[in-house]
Amino acid sequence: MRSRHGAELLPALLDFEGAVQLAQALETPPATTSAGWTPAEAITIARRRLESAEREVRRPLSDPRTGASFGAPERIAHFLERAGVPATRQRKAIASAAHELFAPLEAQMSRRITAVRQLVAEVRREIAPTIAASAPSAARLEQLDAALAQATSVRSDALFSRAIVAMRDAFAADLEVAVLALPKPCDEVPLAAWASARGPVGEHVARCEAFVVASFLHERARLDMLVRNTLGERLA
Repeated sequence: MRSRHGAELLPALLDFEGAVQLAQALETPPATTSAGWTPAEAITIARRRLESAEREVRRPLSDPRTGASFGAPERIAHFLERAGVPATRQRKAIASAAHELFAPLEAQMSRRITAVRQLVAEVRREIAPTIAASAPSAARLEQLDAALAQATSVRSDALFSRAIVAMRDAFAADLEVAVLALPKPCDEVPLAAWASARGPVGEHVARCEAFVVASFLHERARLDMLVRNTLGERLA
C-alpha cells in the first residue's frame, strides 16, 4: 500500500476547532516576546530534561505496586489458573485470562506515554520564548508549530489510544493460539517459554515497551526539528 504524504495525512488529524485555531494563527503575526534564557542555556536545560526522560522511558514496564515483571512466569500462571486455563479451553475463558494479564500492562503503558508526552510538551513551552526571541522567522515558525500541535492534539491522542487497543487485541489473539496449541492432556504449561522474548507473553511486553520508547522518540523528534530549524542546534 502506498505510504501517505504528510499533506494527505494532515486533514485526517485536524478537528474542526483545531482547524479554526490554525487558520487564526496563519492570519495573526506572532507576538513579541522576551527570552528568559540565552539560546545556549535553554538548549542545555532542554537536553538535560529530555535525557532524564529518555532514561525513565527506557526502564522496563513493571507492576508499580510490586516492581514485578508483567511477563513473569508466576504471574502468567496465576491468571491462567484463575480463568481455568488450560483445563478449560473455551475462547471466553482464554480472553478473560488475556484481559487480566494485559490490563495492568496497558494501564502502565498508557500512564508512561501520557507522562512522557506531557514532559516533552512542557520542555517545548519552556524553550518557546527563546525560539520566538531569536528571529522574526523563528517566532513565526514557533507560532505555526504550536498552532498545528494544538489543532491535531485530539486526534493524535485518539491514534495512540487505538494503537494500544490494537496491541491488546493482538495479545489476546496470540495467547489464544498458544493455549489452543497445548497438548491434551496438558501436564505443564511452558511458562518459561511463554515469558521469553519470543513467547506469546514476553514478546508482547517487549512490544509495549518499544511502543512507549517510540512515542517518546516521536515527540522529541518533532521538538528537535523545531529547534534545529530556528536555533540551529540539536536536542539529541
